[in-house]
Amino acid sequence: AEKQRHCRLVLTAQRVRHEAPWLAAGSVAAGLMLANYSAPSRCESQNPRLYPKDLEQFLKPSELNPTPVTLPPPFPGLARQQWSQRHVAPILGLPMRGKSHTARELKRYIEFFHGSRAEIFNVMEYQGRGGDEKFFEDLNRFFDTSNSSCDPYDFDQTGSSQGTGGFAIILSSDTVASTQSMWSAHTKWHRRWMAQKLESELKAEVCFIQISVDDPKGDKYLADLAAFRGMDLKESQELINHYQDHYVPIQMDGSEDGTPFIHMMNYTKKMVVNKMMRSFVGSSVCHFLSNLHPFEHKIFLARHGESEFNVEMRIGGDSGLSPRGEEFARRAAEFAKYVVCGEANDLVCVTVTEKDVVSLHEHLVQLCGCLVTCDDWKGFGDSSGAEVNRYMRLKRLQVGWGTDFEDAPKNMDDLRRRLNGAKVATLVLVDGDTSSAGQVPGRLWTSSLRRTIDTAKFIEHPVLTGPDGKPYFQMRGQQFRNMDEVYAGEYDGLTEEDIKQKAPNVIEDRKRDKLGFRYPRGESYYDVIARLESVMSHLERIQQPILIISHQAVLRMMYGWLMHINREAAIETQVPQHMIVKITFDGLGGPPVERRYPLGPMEMADDGQANF
Repeated sequence: AEKQRHCRLVLTAQRVRHEAPWLAAGSVAAGLMLANYSAPSRCESQNPRLYPKDLEQFLKPSELNPTPVTLPPPFPGLARQQWSQRHVAPILGLPMRGKSHTARELKRYIEFFHGSRAEIFNVMEYQGRGGDEKFFEDLNRFFDTSNSSCDPYDFDQTGSSQGTGGFAIILSSDTVASTQSMWSAHTKWHRRWMAQKLESELKAEVCFIQISVDDPKGDKYLADLAAFRGMDLKESQELINHYQDHYVPIQMDGSEDGTPFIHMMNYTKKMVVNKMMRSFVGSSVCHFLSNLHPFEHKIFLARHGESEFNVEMRIGGDSGLSPRGEEFARRAAEFAKYVVCGEANDLVCVTVTEKDVVSLHEHLVQLCGCLVTCDDWKGFGDSSGAEVNRYMRLKRLQVGWGTDFEDAPKNMDDLRRRLNGAKVATLVLVDGDTSSAGQVPGRLWTSSLRRTIDTAKFIEHPVLTGPDGKPYFQMRGQQFRNMDEVYAGEYDGLTEEDIKQKAPNVIEDRKRDKLGFRYPRGESYYDVIARLESVMSHLERIQQPILIISHQAVLRMMYGWLMHINREAAIETQVPQHMIVKITFDGLGGPPVERRYPLGPMEMADDGQANF
């Protein structure tokens, strides 16, 4: 039996290398993991958390309450009753249509925003004799995680007896080879067989997700995906043509109306939904998928500039910006013009003093009608931690403190005259193409609180002509209350010392369960996650570059979602003030890419919110 199993794994690996070489390493690794996989015992399996860890002390029997409630009502951002059902979603469509991207994002969405269990089952990992039976066994094992035989007060197991649910996504990393499996949804007969088996034997709710693409933008994605996987267009088209000989899409003649399905056409352009909107899970999945596309995202995250409450080390509130915060707002506007709404690669703001101006000619030279840096500026001026590299162009200039930026002189003589007598000045140095500055359509989101709105107040809003010929209002700000800072309730506007006087143990209580700790009459991180769901689903739809100005707690969760970090790790991330974080990703399969732009003024240190 061991030899037969080994042979099946080797044959599968050889087959994958031949038919899908870009997947060989991952598929072999997955096959080896499968060979060594052993089912966990019932008490070893962990269910999704149903309540904050901070509540565990109140859910155990005590002298005052010998028979407490062991499972409190549902909490926002945690697994709800609806997710305790079994759901299976096979994804189908022609090759190179973004099925893998859809599966990955749907899994992350269910885990991050709903705190429920989700898993992707790759049909290609179950090829060979007995593979179909093994596939069904693993599906059943995934769902059967109840721990009713365990200690009901053993909260390390998350303390739930409702552990038979979850969301299983069936996907094939090689659509052509998977047609030999009974678990491939490529024909009407296979879909009917899968639905009957899953519904009758697993008592699961089944929904098929079909992706079809026939517009030019989809063709570009196909070409990009083929290149990413090491194929040329001819090879990818041959793969598609071969699969079309076996593939029967979901029939729209009513013959398949008995089974729920979602048909995504050209990604976000059109969706046909059958029997999905009658349940909480179905409508949630539909809403998320209706916003999902595999094209490039460029997202810029920024905390508001330093506020008056930051200076006083107070949390929350609705104060305005400090003088340093106002300076950051001006610099953020320059960044928005050249980087967010332009083609520039980098932008650095360097503050120089009267003493620095004397030696400025050693670092700038006139070239091609403008002033450019002739070396790497190390130890010259205050760049707030950013790096000034050779051949960056001087584009804008701020003379003094608290004044507006203006176009920079194009030669050293004019620059000296402009800076004559100035005690301090800020130079805006740009790397990359600046010809389209402010002309690339972009978007701007802020919270509804004053300090984020004020941070965006210097951003320009020219009226452009959109691709459809209609006016496009550049960077017209949208305000979202869903993006407001976590509400501190009774502690709103207090310092850490003020809070300790009211509740000496509150800091330690929050450290014990930072995600679940809820301020008295206020919010927890779970509440923030719940109200961010709709905003992040909307963000998935956006295809223009977008600048989001929000708050520490909110940006931690946004950053975690965008960078594929789980919620527990996201709360420990930092988005410093006076810095912009750029995150780019697409549906080709690579990881999200992050780049940070310190803008200043100053590298911001402790703002009194490290423990919050």
